[in-house]
Amino acid sequence: LKKYWNSFKTVVTDPSKKLASKKVLYTMGIGLVISYLYFTHESPRVQDKKMADVFKKGKIDREFNPTKLVKRENLENALKEILQLSFQKYFLISGEHGTGKTTLVQNTILNLQEPKHATSPHSELLYEKYKRPIVLILDQVDRIAKEDPKFLRILQDFAKDCADKGTLVIVFIASEGLVPQIMRSRSAWSQASTPFEVGDISDEEAVKFLQDSGIDKKKAEDAVKYLTGERFILLEEVQLLNRVNPKNLVEKFKEQMFTQIKRDLDTVELPANHEFFIKLIEVDHIDIRKAKTIIPLNMIHKLVEANILKEHQDYTVSFHSRYIDTYFKEVILADDVIH
Repeated sequence: LKKYWNSFKTVVTDPSKKLASKKVLYTMGIGLVISYLYFTHESPRVQDKKMADVFKKGKIDREFNPTKLVKRENLENALKEILQLSFQKYFLISGEHGTGKTTLVQNTILNLQEPKHATSPHSELLYEKYKRPIVLILDQVDRIAKEDPKFLRILQDFAKDCADKGTLVIVFIASEGLVPQIMRSRSAWSQASTPFEVGDISDEEAVKFLQDSGIDKKKAEDAVKYLTGERFILLEEVQLLNRVNPKNLVEKFKEQMFTQIKRDLDTVELPANHEFFIKLIEVDHIDIRKAKTIIPLNMIHKLVEANILKEHQDYTVSFHSRYIDTYFKEVILADDVIH
């Protein structure tokens, strides 16, 4: 990505390549999706050509079938507003891993009305015609943050500079956690818009999603109610398992997920019937300050890292997923029966 980024910055900023800059940037009226490492295995010349071609086309470059997606019209409409904005901001689209952030952005871009290319090379005329600046979307920014947080800061500073000048709108897509923490901690955050959060779909949409892939309605309802919830990544795992073991689909998936929880609990050395989990079942969400009176803060962090707990922006925690909630309810119920 750094090789690609250097090519991009050269085209954007080098006065000797003014004509190339106009060809690449001033002829485009909408954005694109760039995945991390997409260009890193090709020569710089090929990278430059692909980058220019994608900008000119203004669409994502790989095959994509939006008919297989769950429609999320409210989120798509809100995202369309971001992709066609005319004011000076840059954006962060965030959400838990597996909530469908990339899929949502891809589908939204594919359904945007594709603008005709401007005949004039001047950005002022392009802006006047389309009433919005160029949009660049950077996907899977988590990988950059983990491997090279300094480079993420460079990208953020560049996004702020472009926002200040009104020349380019940059959209970062990332999971909750490291990227938002890094970006919010810096002065460049002052030019960022309020983060756009992508959550899960509804239970009804999740059931339909499974049914559309050929899963029996009752099995789909049980899987969503007790195991997957509305999490896309879990729904896709159920889809895959259905191809191998459709007869015992729910039971097999439950067994796999519960086994993973047991392994995770072993790493944090906390029993499943601990009073903290009992309390969390009762209240659903618990304030971290109150949670610290039951278990140490470092234990809460371990549970979050193990994806047993999920930390929320309001400084509360809950069970990370539907199957985790089901697991602890069954364990504690069985423990009550024994006693």
